[in-house]
Amino acid sequence: MIRLIVAYDRQRGIAKQGFQPWAIPEDEAYFADKTKSSGAQVLMGSTTYKTLKGPLPGRRNFVLTSDKSPVDGTELVHDLRKFLANYTDVENDLWVIGGANVYAQVLDSGMANEIYATEIEADFGCNQFFPDAHEKFRLVSDSELHEQNGFIFRYRVFAK
Repeated sequence: MIRLIVAYDRQRGIAKQGFQPWAIPEDEAYFADKTKSSGAQVLMGSTTYKTLKGPLPGRRNFVLTSDKSPVDGTELVHDLRKFLANYTDVENDLWVIGGANVYAQVLDSGMANEIYATEIEADFGCNQFFPDAHEKFRLVSDSELHEQNGFIFRYRVFAK
C-alpha cells in the first residue's frame, strides 16, 4: 500500500521557506508511530531529506533525486513512476512524507491508496502546499479535535 502522510494548515500549507512553521510534539509522535509501522519505509524528496538533516532512524529511507551521488542511510530513486510501478511489496507499506512536489507526483501517478492528514486550524502563510486531492479520496476516519502548543488540530484518513 502507498500512503501519504502530511500535516497542513487551513490553506493546505506544509512549509514556509523550506521549514514546517509549527511545532506539535503529539503530531510528531503520530508521524513517527505511523511511519515506523507497516514495514517502516519512507519516500521523500531531496529537499525534505536535507531539511531532516539525515535519514529517519528505524525506517528504510528512499530519496527521490536527480543527483547520482550516494547518500548514507538512503536508497536513491531517480525515476518515481518506475519506482512506484515496481513497488509490489505487499508486506511493507510505503509512506510518502513530502515535499510538495513529491506529493503531487505520487498523487498524479494514481498509485496512492491513502492520505493520513493532520489538519491544523491555523494559517501560517506557507509557500509550499499539499495538492487538493479530496475529489479522488473519501474521508474514512476523523479524530476529535486536539490542542497542543496553542494549536488546534485533527487527524484524518482519506482512502480511494
